[in-house]
Amino acid sequence: MLFKDEKLQRLFDLNGYVIVPFLQEQQVRELRDYFFATHPQIPDGFYSSSFNHDAGHKKSINEKIESVLHWQVAAYFNNIKKLGSCFLCKRPGPSSAMPIHQDWTVVDEPNYDSVTIWIPLQDVDETNGAMQVVEGSHRFSVALRAPSLEDPLRDIQAELREDLKTLPMKAGEALIFSHALIHASPPNMREEPRIVVTYGLVDNGASLMFYHKSENGKIEQYKVGEDFFQRYNTQIGERPRFGKLLRTLDYSQQYLTPTDYRKAKLKYKQTKAECMYKMKPIFKDEARQRLFEQEGFVVFPLLNAGEVDELKSFYFSLGLKDEKGYGFHVSMDQGDKELCRRVRDKIWSVALPRLSEHLLDFKPFVASFVAKEVNPRGVVPAHQDWSFVEGEEEGYASITCWIALVDTNLDNGGMGVIRGSHKFMQNHRPSPSPQCPVPLSEHMFSIFPYLHTIDMKAGEVLMFDNRTFHASPPNTSDGIRLAAGVGVTQKDAQLVHYYMKPDGTFKTMLRYRIDEDFFLKYENATLSKMYDERKLIEGYGEPAEVPYEYTKYTSDELIEIIKAAGNTYNTPMVEKLAKLFGYEQPQSSHKENGATISHEPVQTNGKQQEVVAEWKDNRSFFQKYTPLNIARELRRRLTGN
Repeated sequence: MLFKDEKLQRLFDLNGYVIVPFLQEQQVRELRDYFFATHPQIPDGFYSSSFNHDAGHKKSINEKIESVLHWQVAAYFNNIKKLGSCFLCKRPGPSSAMPIHQDWTVVDEPNYDSVTIWIPLQDVDETNGAMQVVEGSHRFSVALRAPSLEDPLRDIQAELREDLKTLPMKAGEALIFSHALIHASPPNMREEPRIVVTYGLVDNGASLMFYHKSENGKIEQYKVGEDFFQRYNTQIGERPRFGKLLRTLDYSQQYLTPTDYRKAKLKYKQTKAECMYKMKPIFKDEARQRLFEQEGFVVFPLLNAGEVDELKSFYFSLGLKDEKGYGFHVSMDQGDKELCRRVRDKIWSVALPRLSEHLLDFKPFVASFVAKEVNPRGVVPAHQDWSFVEGEEEGYASITCWIALVDTNLDNGGMGVIRGSHKFMQNHRPSPSPQCPVPLSEHMFSIFPYLHTIDMKAGEVLMFDNRTFHASPPNTSDGIRLAAGVGVTQKDAQLVHYYMKPDGTFKTMLRYRIDEDFFLKYENATLSKMYDERKLIEGYGEPAEVPYEYTKYTSDELIEIIKAAGNTYNTPMVEKLAKLFGYEQPQSSHKENGATISHEPVQTNGKQQEVVAEWKDNRSFFQKYTPLNIARELRRRLTGN
């Protein structure tokens, strides 16, 4: 194992890189001062001190960097071979950009990794040449890489450019990355030079190799020493004058095709989803815990008939209505926060004793009635719920206990889930909606047909991880579909709320540590209005700033992952929705954009009236419910705008 820390090793193996704290401020200053003292004249564009022809100059630089970095390197790594150190500099200007590439093959990959430690000596971002990477790409190809070999990435440059992830870093942090990782960097467009220190190393058990393509097209494999990469930099592309020739072999370069690249990228995303998910047990029953971790949900009996009736009676005594006519409403969105508190306390008083029979140490943080009125268009598209706890990556989970208070099924808008989707993307999920771009924004339409709808009896509970994709079709029955929702988490979890920083960039979330009363003060409509007014949450201290990022999929990729998790096309639901949202062709009509303008007479109060240009939508459900239309509907539903 290269790293001493097993977690770092796992992240490195998965992503091809890690970023860690490395140098102190004084060490950063020391190395910057040394660079400028030894480089009174800096060439334009991109410069590496390893290019210098003065062997003594390179040796002194290597020794200086080694003297500063030695203890940190020893703290992070097991036994290693050192490949040398150098400075990298980008003078301001467009010529300082580095193209998409991989570094040379110097060990037996993937049995061993060769690594660079890349340390900026000033803060870096996209404006001054921060590193850009394609995550997981160190395992995308087994092609050999050498200065005399053709670039195995030549046919996928456009695809790679779309997938590059910029890594902003603070001065003194270290990016530790595999030489096989696909990476690049934009030009330095600031006024000051961008200075970086690099340090190369490999596992002590790895043999160092170098490959050269000879004039006759053969590949020569050389065994080289640890100083090779300092010495060879002055003759790049030539046959090395030192090192031992081990063998000569026939070799045709293996170019990564767009198809191969897409497959490799999807495999990485699937692997990442599995590797990043973990959970601290919350169920007393171990089999139920295993099922929950596998599927992202479980269903079991919870309340008896008397308890169901008690909650139903309380709900109807409140007289809550679907005032905006969307077919779906939750009591916690009420403006009367004292009513919200009464609802929460009532549901907790009935549900928590029963939940305690099935759960280990847990705590509740929210409760609400969830009602779906009769409305043939009351679709709730696939989505994830907010993040409610800190440390999901450490095993904490927020869970919704969705308790049916009537029998639910496809006809009355019963709940549906995408099985296994809690593992698909380990992202923090901020408020407010619909302002925040979310992972499913572009996929609501395409994944809805794979919804696994669940028939439930009154009193049963559907417990699902808030990362699980869930949705519900319209209620076309003759009565309300009513449920009670309770949010729970592990007892020692810290409740948090992520609120998108209202600066319009969607790059940063504000993380507030909260208590359960937070949800009696703030709901999505309030937070949405606050965001538009550039206001911050009050009463919960100074927030921490957290980067907002998530795994991005194409619709085809996401559907493939959904299928691989055991989800199938829900034909009965699709046929039902197609009938609901499709219209018969009128006798006299003018089609326009897939819809119909009808001039047919209609009956109103027993009298025939002419309705001029009545708009009738002749599109099917899957034409009408495009991602844009669903987003618009969500905005109306959640904010009233």
